[in-house]
Amino acid sequence: MRKSYLFVYNDTVGTLEEVRTVLDKMSYVYTWRYDMPNVFYIVSDYSADQLAKQFEGFAGTEGRFIFLEYTGNSQGRLTGESWFLLNNKYHEEK
Repeated sequence: MRKSYLFVYNDTVGTLEEVRTVLDKMSYVYTWRYDMPNVFYIVSDYSADQLAKQFEGFAGTEGRFIFLEYTGNSQGRLTGESWFLLNNKYHEEK
């Protein structure tokens, strides 16, 4: 069952490009979106634990990060595209 996650990381984990490269390699990540520093919105069929273990397998263990499952109980100033991905678990076609 597809789930949405927020992936939050500190600068020690890597640069935006380095993290993006790792997410692209991860078979557990169906799709992702980025529009804020150090945060990615991720869609996956896997648990946060499985995502974290696969991420560490590619990126190592330097730095701090967290995969947080999005449950819908939230509010903020995200773009419409980011809210769509979190709520519908895929990218909106344009």
